[in-house]
Amino acid sequence: MFVKDRMTAQPLVVATPDTPVTAAQQLMQEHNIRHLPVVENHSHLAGLLTREAVIKAIPWSAASLSALETRYILSKIKVSKVMLRDVPTTTEDTPVEEAARIMVDRRVTCLPVLRQAALVGIITDIDLLAVTMEMLGARRKGVRLSVMVPNQPGEMARLSTAIASVGGNLAAFGSWKGLDESEPLGIVLKVDRISRDQLIGIVEKLEGVQILDVREA
Repeated sequence: MFVKDRMTAQPLVVATPDTPVTAAQQLMQEHNIRHLPVVENHSHLAGLLTREAVIKAIPWSAASLSALETRYILSKIKVSKVMLRDVPTTTEDTPVEEAARIMVDRRVTCLPVLRQAALVGIITDIDLLAVTMEMLGARRKGVRLSVMVPNQPGEMARLSTAIASVGGNLAAFGSWKGLDESEPLGIVLKVDRISRDQLIGIVEKLEGVQILDVREA
């Protein structure tokens, strides 16, 4: 799965560097968005406006002013003065897990998507959370199983073969591990077509497999 499969593509809601902050804020409220790309020359990414950037645009001395007075101050400030300029970006053919890594490493909640220098979309943390939800089968009925297995070749195959031997279907799975290669591998599965007790019964027989949690989901 790639960024192009999950991003919000053009036409996007955007601002220009000369847009007043109040107008940009209104756009974000009307479209219920947290990130507003700022473009110039129709498609060139100039920066990014966020809700946090709008809040920071209010002078500290305006804390005691009324909402109308604060809005007047913001109407005099252009987006170019408060937008984020050092914005990490991605491309359409970037794997979604790489986009997630960039967001985590850079501590950002979205990535504008560029084709050469042109803005063609945006992908957000919510988009990537939806991908994680789907990969782990959050909306699928079944039995959710979390286990620890030895970190060695063939463990996933051994687990899935055992489940299939009693008629279980592996609907979704994910894995995690620590930095040390000698640490056990964590695996979470969503299994259907068998009961919770059947799943526990077959997994308990597998040597070296530690069951962490089993629940109907």
